[in-house]
Amino acid sequence: MLDSETTAKILSLKRQIDALYKEAKARPSGLCCDICGGGDFKAKTGTVFKVKHAVHGYVHRSSQSPRLCYRHAGGWAQSHGWYDPFNTKSDQEIDLHFAEYLAKQLMKAEHV
Repeated sequence: MLDSETTAKILSLKRQIDALYKEAKARPSGLCCDICGGGDFKAKTGTVFKVKHAVHGYVHRSSQSPRLCYRHAGGWAQSHGWYDPFNTKSDQEIDLHFAEYLAKQLMKAEHV
């Protein structure tokens, strides 16, 4: 059983860890979306949506991952999930599917 002094120290450490985590989560990534050029943004709720370092299909090779904003990362996640639901496709197949996704996004942007 813990005495009150030890419990107080543990709670103090927990608060420090929570503060560090929230600070790191709110810190801008400094990245821009490869599709639209958008960066991080803060929603009305106070949630920070960062540009992703590694998106679906590129987690094991993050250095080759496209950098996507919250909106485009969500669209790519849906497209990738439909295309490769069991993560069985090769890197080349994922790259070709991303190229198709990118072409469709650029065509949409052209018609706006």
